[in-house]
Amino acid sequence: MVLTKRLKLLCAAAAAIGIYILLSRPDPSATTLSAVDSGARGEAGAPAANAAHATMRASNPDNGSLLARLAHRVAASKTVGSLFHTQSWYVAPPAPPPVPVVEVAPPPPTAPPLPFTVLGSYARPGDSTVYFLTRGDRVFDVHVGDTIDNTYSVDSAANGQLQLTYKPLNIQQALPLGVSQ
Repeated sequence: MVLTKRLKLLCAAAAAIGIYILLSRPDPSATTLSAVDSGARGEAGAPAANAAHATMRASNPDNGSLLARLAHRVAASKTVGSLFHTQSWYVAPPAPPPVPVVEVAPPPPTAPPLPFTVLGSYARPGDSTVYFLTRGDRVFDVHVGDTIDNTYSVDSAANGQLQLTYKPLNIQQALPLGVSQ
């Protein structure tokens, strides 16, 4: 069989790959035997320098433990944290001062709007005037001095207005009569 230059190169590459695979095994005793055997046989043009170097690597007892230690090493946390550490010169502005609390007195209570409308009035000669007020569907006939539902009292009638007092707060309110007298 005729070995061409290309075939010799392929065989040498295959032998180098085989030696590399055998030398990279985790078991150092198996690596030593295979390296010595391949060097003694002189496989397909494997150089003697490679075999000697492989024997030296395989015979080193620290070789396997070194690889095992490197495979299981863990980086220190402060080294990892500062590996790509950035420096920021930003200083946060101070917090704004607290806003003083101003206590606002509640507004004074006010009477509700008058619920009454004037329907009319009637005055007999020599008698007091009767005023007719409505709230919803109820009609009240009141005189000056009367109290309506213990809530409003009728105080006076003057200048076209009827003066009513909201009794719970003692606030006076005016109800227009519609005509001035």
